[in-house]
Amino acid sequence: MIHWLLQSLDDCPEIARGAAPAGWLCEQEVQRLSTLKMEKRRRDWLLGRWTAKQLVQGYLAETAGAAPLLEAIQIANCEDGSPYCLVTAGEGQPAQRLPLSLSISHSHGHAFCALCRETNGEPDGEQAGRWSLGCDIEYIEPREQSFVNDFFAAEEIRSVMATPVAQRDSQVTAIWSAKESVLKSLRTGLRIDTRRIVCRFAPGDPPAQAWSPLAVGIDTELATQFPGGWSAWWQVQNGFVLTMTLREEGAQAEI
Repeated sequence: MIHWLLQSLDDCPEIARGAAPAGWLCEQEVQRLSTLKMEKRRRDWLLGRWTAKQLVQGYLAETAGAAPLLEAIQIANCEDGSPYCLVTAGEGQPAQRLPLSLSISHSHGHAFCALCRETNGEPDGEQAGRWSLGCDIEYIEPREQSFVNDFFAAEEIRSVMATPVAQRDSQVTAIWSAKESVLKSLRTGLRIDTRRIVCRFAPGDPPAQAWSPLAVGIDTELATQFPGGWSAWWQVQNGFVLTMTLREEGAQAEI
C-alpha cells in the first residue's frame, strides 16, 4: 500500500514566512535549517519536512496504533540525497530508522510526499521483495521544444508531437514528472541521462482527481544495473501533475 499527502503553503502560513512552527523540528533538523540561507529554499525544505512528518505520523497511527509527536520524527537524507525517516520512542532513547521508502517533492508552494514499506516480508526473509518509491509534483506550464529535444527519448518526442496542442503542456509536464519519479526510485537524480527512460501514457485527456497507470521503460544497461519491475501512476490536480513510480523486486503494491 502506498500512502501519500499533498499540502501547500496555505496550509501553514508560518512556513510561508520561512519560519518553523514551534515544537515539530528535532535538534538535527533545526541545525539543518540554520544552514539554509535562501528564503525559497527554507520554505520548500520546511514544507517538505512538515508534509513528510505528517504523512509518517498518520501512517504510524494507522499501522502501529500510535502517533508519535512530530518532533520525535526525523526526516534525514542518505548520501545520495534520498530521504529516510527515524523515530525516537522516548527521551534518552536512540532514534530508530523505519523500514520505509520515502519520497518528497516540491513545486510552486506545494509539497507532495509518498511512502511505502521497503519490503513485502520479513527483512531477513528469503522471499522478501524490496520496493523503492519515487514521487514528483510539477506545475503545468509551457516548456520550450528545445527542452523536449534535450531530455526526452525519441518515442516521447513523437508522442508529444502527436498530442493536440491544447493538451501538449500537460503531456510534456507529465512525461517530465514521471522521469523525475523514476530517477528518485533509482536514487540517482539527474546523474542519469533522462533519455534512457521512456514514460508512456494512455491516449486521451489527462485524468483528474484520480490515479491512473502509466508505463515505464528503461534501457537494457539500466535494467541490468537496477533489476526489477515497475509500477507507475499519475494524476492532474489543480494545475499540477503528480506522479509516483515504484521499482519492485518480486513485490506488488497498490494505492
